Amino acid sequence: MQRLYALIIITRPLNVAITGVSILVAALLVRPFHFTLPVLYAVISAMLIAAGANVINDFFDLDIDRINRPQRILPAGRLAPKTALTFTIFLLACGNFFSILINKSVALIAIITSLLLVVYSWKLKRQPLSGNVAVSLATALAFIYGALAAQAGLAPLALPSNFDTWKSGWRAGMFPALFSFLMHFGREVIKDIEDQAGDAAMQARTLPLVHGLRTAQSAATVAFGLLLVVTVVPFQLGIYSATYFWIILLGVDPVLLLAVYGLWKNPVRQRMRQLSAMLKADMLVGLAAIYCGT
Repeated sequence: MQRLYALIIITRPLNVAITGVSILVAALLVRPFHFTLPVLYAVISAMLIAAGANVINDFFDLDIDRINRPQRILPAGRLAPKTALTFTIFLLACGNFFSILINKSVALIAIITSLLLVVYSWKLKRQPLSGNVAVSLATALAFIYGALAAQAGLAPLALPSNFDTWKSGWRAGMFPALFSFLMHFGREVIKDIEDQAGDAAMQARTLPLVHGLRTAQSAATVAFGLLLVVTVVPFQLGIYSATYFWIILLGVDPVLLLAVYGLWKNPVRQRMRQLSAMLKADMLVGLAAIYCGT
């Protein structure tokens, strides 16, 4: 029973749930929406891939987590690294299998995202900027993934029969993907600031370690500043309604401003961890804004 619990916890269930909700919201943006098997497969596959990515991340981060997060499953000895690696392969294989049941475009995104997330945990995470960009791109692709799945037929590995339909899926997911990219990029930089002690001990070359704290603070601030600006664009273009605008204005923007303030005012490890958790919760508010505003 303890082993099963450890297998569940190491996937980071909250992150996995947010991924599933993101896929569903992206699918809901495609009108008229129908909850079809491709949408269900997309939610399942994305959650499995996200779970696998979280496990492989902990596998490669074992030595760093012994310093930064010793309470996690692997450094605490509650699961063997070999078991985590086997579990990762199982989760990613299952996730990609479900994507193949949707169509060729969606399967291609799933494969690319899986490879990107593995390479991120293996190599890119410890490199300045490239790691931040990689994980942000992977999370952004989830919205394109969900929107395309909502347009898909059931024929395995089939190309969409209508190119205009395929394009509409990309359009529906475009703005949420951009929002997601900027939000995750800023949050990833904050996590790099939080993890400096362990990263330095393992000679990782993250942004704050290579270019300094001020550069990292500036990069996160630029990302959040751009996010504050671009979230207004779909409302101004008439794509999202006033409901979306007010939820963003009252629910999302204040958190972004508070994150920027805390980032510069008191960039200590505990404060960065709090900001990271706060931004994760703010993602759900952003998803609600997009859903309610369409």
